[in-house]
Amino acid sequence: MGIFTALYAGVNGIGSNGEVISVIGDNVSNVNTIGFKSGLAQFEDILAGQSQNIGLGSRISDVSTQFTQGGFESTGSTTDFAVDGNGFLTVVDPTDGSTYFTRAGQFSLDDEGFLINAGAERLQGYQADSSNNLTSTVSDIQISSSPVSPSATTDIDLAMNLDANESAPAAFDSTDPTATSNYSAGVTVYDSLGNSHLVTIYFRKNAANSWQWYSLVDGGEVTGGVEGVNEIEANGTLTFNANGALTALVTTTSDFDFIGATQNQAPTFDFGSVTGTSTGLDGATQFGSNSAINNITQDGYAAGSLKSINVSDDGTISGNYTNGTTRTISQVVLAKFKAEDGLQRVGGNNFQETLDSGAALIAAPGLGGRGSVLSATLEQSNVDIANELIKMMIIQRGFQANSRTISAVNDMLAQLVNIGQ
Repeated sequence: MGIFTALYAGVNGIGSNGEVISVIGDNVSNVNTIGFKSGLAQFEDILAGQSQNIGLGSRISDVSTQFTQGGFESTGSTTDFAVDGNGFLTVVDPTDGSTYFTRAGQFSLDDEGFLINAGAERLQGYQADSSNNLTSTVSDIQISSSPVSPSATTDIDLAMNLDANESAPAAFDSTDPTATSNYSAGVTVYDSLGNSHLVTIYFRKNAANSWQWYSLVDGGEVTGGVEGVNEIEANGTLTFNANGALTALVTTTSDFDFIGATQNQAPTFDFGSVTGTSTGLDGATQFGSNSAINNITQDGYAAGSLKSINVSDDGTISGNYTNGTTRTISQVVLAKFKAEDGLQRVGGNNFQETLDSGAALIAAPGLGGRGSVLSATLEQSNVDIANELIKMMIIQRGFQANSRTISAVNDMLAQLVNIGQ
């Protein structure tokens, strides 16, 4: 009898609209959940039979996840990440090795230096090798607080001008270097232990367009030396042409034997290129103006501890250390799926891959259509609260109307019963 079909249609309508209210309630509840992606319920009709045209109401065919971009919220933590564009952050549960994918980027450092979320799952990324180069190995990102080992100076670069109008003083004497030279400059160099040493380089004009240079260290800092007595550890000559360009650079010796450190340290003294290979004007020059150092650098450093970290848009995490060095630590990776609608929601702001989603395709941010990673930023929920409230009113009316259908059928059945009395 058709009257019973109407009854079942009303019951199914109540069920489906009630289920949609649950979806809307879940969305509204998570309006402030970081990285949350709203759900959308899809209705479909129910037929009583394939040959029938009168249906049995409605049901929910699917609740799809809406992966639209959420807004951004700035935070004060460098370890907060937001994905601007496509892709998911990858985390691994260290207790069982399960891999999850998320848009919620609230991370902090645990006592071992691993970047973890509230569920203690570890953020994944490409690891850097000992030479600061990123590898293709994806594993837990760990920011170690261990100090950076020192590095001995191997190269000293100088850019300077030596006054062409200077006259040649007496022969160079390490016991009285100031009186037997025309100009001097100091540079701090480091030995293999990371100890710093002041090296003073004296320049003496010995002929037209020709200069000698001597690197002196206090004897108390080198093996076999005497404190307060200068020791010549390196020396050489510079030759210029009539245009003031460097034409020849000769290093006669370079042998530093700092006490307790690796002996025979032989840093290169680079005064720039010479004519024939370049202009000869990019380092040392000899012009008719006062002698002056334009730039002096060296590549050594002392031991250092981690001071801060920095994250670039491509997800590269770098550590800034107290010795002034910067080291690449890791690079956050993003996962992309052929069909992200097929991902399974598992709670805790996480998703898991399924056969429908396809396997996770891991790569660096910015590659293959993946978005960028924003540090000190979080992605807000993409729930549109106004839209959800409007849908709630519509679904509420649908629920009420289906309840009214059941009430009407009940009245009709009561009339049938009364006819029989």
